[in-house]
Parts: sequence; C-alpha cells; structure tokens
Amino acid sequence: MAHRIKRRLENLIDNYAALCLSLALVILSLIGVGDVRAASLVGLLLCGVGVTQDSAKADLWTLLPLIFYDLAAMASSYIAYGNIVDGYGTMHALFPVVYLVMACLGQEELRLLRRCCALWTGVMAAAGIGRFVFQAVTSGRVSRMAGLLGNSNAMGIFLVVGWFAAMYCGEEEKGDKWSWLLSRLEPVLLMALALTLSMGSFLSMAAGIGVLLIEKKRAASWNETFRYICALLARAAFGIGTGMLIYLAAARTSVPWVSVFLLAYGAAAVIYWKTFGRFLQVYPWAALVISALGILVAAAVVALRPSAIATFSERLEMMESGLGYLRSASLFGVGPFQWRLLDLNDGGKYFNTWHIHNIPIHIGVEMGWIAMAMVILTGLRALSKKKSPSQRAGTAAFLFHNMMDTSFFYLGITALALISAGEPGAGGRKIGGAALKVVFALFAGLFVYGLYYGMRGN
Repeated sequence: MAHRIKRRLENLIDNYAALCLSLALVILSLIGVGDVRAASLVGLLLCGVGVTQDSAKADLWTLLPLIFYDLAAMASSYIAYGNIVDGYGTMHALFPVVYLVMACLGQEELRLLRRCCALWTGVMAAAGIGRFVFQAVTSGRVSRMAGLLGNSNAMGIFLVVGWFAAMYCGEEEKGDKWSWLLSRLEPVLLMALALTLSMGSFLSMAAGIGVLLIEKKRAASWNETFRYICALLARAAFGIGTGMLIYLAAARTSVPWVSVFLLAYGAAAVIYWKTFGRFLQVYPWAALVISALGILVAAAVVALRPSAIATFSERLEMMESGLGYLRSASLFGVGPFQWRLLDLNDGGKYFNTWHIHNIPIHIGVEMGWIAMAMVILTGLRALSKKKSPSQRAGTAAFLFHNMMDTSFFYLGITALALISAGEPGAGGRKIGGAALKVVFALFAGLFVYGLYYGMRGN
C-alpha cells in the first residue's frame, strides 16, 4: 500500500504542470468573465509552472498573434484610461500563457490534461442538471439552466466544446482505465446542453458536426460516412431528447417532481451508454430512425424558445451598429467598455449589453483593427492546423459561436477551447530554456502589476 501511494505521489509530481493547468481551468470556469485580480493570480500560478520548464515547442503563428492581440488591447486601455489594466489585455494575457505552458508538455502530459479537462466539463454538466432538478422539486420554478457559469448561452457553448473534447478523449482511450468514465460523459453533456435551450450553442454544435462529416468523408466511403453520421446524430438526439423531457417535466407541468424519475432514466442511459452505442452499430436502421426523430427534438427546442428568432434579428442589428463604429474607429478602437456608452447615446436602438454579439466586430470597435486582425488570424490558424476531426470540430463550433455571441470573453470557455483543441507542437518551433524563462518572467511581471492595480483600486 505504501509503495502504491508513493508511486501515485511521484506520478502527480511528474505531471504537476498538466495538473496546474487543469486547476487553472477549474478556477477560470468558476469566475466567468473574471476580474483582473483573479486572472492575475491564476496567471502567476501558470508563470510559476512555466519558469520551471526546460523548453517548449510552440506554433508561433498562434502564440505571437495572441501576444500581439494582448499588446493592442493594453494599448487601447492606456489610450482610453491612462493605464493598461482597465480593459481586457491584462486578463486575456492568460491565453498565450496557457498556450505556452501547453507547449512545454509532452504527449502523455497533454493526454492527462485533456482527460482532466473533459472530466471537469462532465462535473459542470452534472452539477447543472442536479441543481436544475433540485430547484424544480423544491420551488416549482425553473428557467434555462445557467450552471456554474451563470449564463445559459455561455454554459451551452462550454458544454458543446466539452462534448467534442470528450469525444476526442474517448477515441484516444479505448481500452484505457479512463475509458469507462470518458465514454459516459457524452449523455451527461448532452442532457445538460438541452437544459440551457441555447440556440446559438445548438447551431455551433451543428457546425462542428458538419466539420466531422467533411473529415469523415475524406477518409471513408459515402456509405461509411452515412452510417457514422447517423449513429452520431442518434446519440445526440437521444441525449438531448432526454434532457428536453427533464426540462418539460420541470418547467411546463404542474408536477415538477416527475423530473426526478426522468433524471433516474437519464442516469440509466449514462450507465448503459456504451451498450446503446453498440446497438446503433449493429442495427444501423435504428440509428437512422433515431437520428430522424432528432428533427422532432429540434422542433421542440425551437418551440420552447419562440423568442430566439427575434433575438437573432436583434443581434444582426447589433452587428450592423458595430460595423458603423468600426469604420470610424481608430487603430486602437474607442476603448474597452465604451461601445455600450456610445450605443446608449447615439440616438438609435439601445441594446443594453456590454458586448456586440460578434467577437471580431466587438474587438475591432473597442480595441482596434490590430487586435481584431490578430484574433481573426489566430482563429484561421486554429482551423487550418493538422489535428483530429473531433478537435477540428470543437474549434469550428467555438469560432462559429463567437460570430453570434460573446463566449470568447468567458475566460474558462476560451481556455477550454485552447486546451482541448490546441496543438502547440504541430508545426511548432522550439523555444530554449533561457528565452522561455524570460517570456514567463515578463508575463509574471504583468500579472503582478495587474494584481497590485486591482487590489489598490478596491
């Protein structure tokens, strides 16, 4: 027993960088958009890990645009407020740091990191479902599940990215001791996604599935591709459909306690999920029928959110408004948090939100053309890099969502997208120990200043 404990402790020590990154994701997921103090503390943790590394292999076409985006964002803050902290640059400096720490990890450490992060998305999903049912039973009043992120749309895309991440980990871990857990994350994530009723997240999921279809066709025949997509859509329809039943029982009936029995049904589905997957493989006609029934599930989702069309129309108006400001914005934009004030006073429709629901446009308006170009370059590079189909699908879903929502500004969501689908070693260049320590030291200095400024301001 003592020998086994010692071996496990040694394993933890050997993989401390991956575990610290996992802890960072947990913290970032819980603080939502975040504040400069919390972000700086997490940044200092990661920089402390980074300076202990001997070398890194990083794709500079991803790392440098992330750094230049932060520099442009901080320049925008300085022009608008006379400091570099009142804005997004200091907080978003976490993104290149996360990426650079990942670049220090070997393949086994990356595998462990992604397993832990996939499991964390499952914990978030399970906690959201449990809280939803508990509120339904105790108060009889529920609304769309916002989960630990506090926002239904943000929670939705977090679960979608988590679903593709779990899919990737499940593909890697066949026969592994982790496989039992990883293979059962899918129904939990899908049921939780249904409870968010996030239209943008469902559309992003569809975009990711479209990428999977394209990738599968490149490697297989039309018949194999058709069977694969039918099985995938059948699993999605079953999981989301179960979540919809829980929602309907809790929110649209006079007996919300019935949702407890449906939750038990969902738990049984989790336990026998692999059996369900084998059933779909043996009987492809059943996969076709269940995936076709997914149309009814989609119709039910739309019926429960009749305001979604009006909301989408309003977002298009918001983008049009942003384009008007973008044409007149300076190289470094109008300044962080300024768009809402301009929108309030321009005499047109007031949207009552802090962010334009299109990330490139919003960044271009508030932080300028340079920052916008760097974010677009990073996104295009992420899509073009060689990676697994599920990783590419998760990247596409995240980027698609940011064309109509604001998930980029949720630190945990963007960190999850980087960790689950980022491949810093693919096409990367080696960064030596001395240069690496200097880079992490500079970021640490930035986080120390951000922490000092944030504490002084409060």
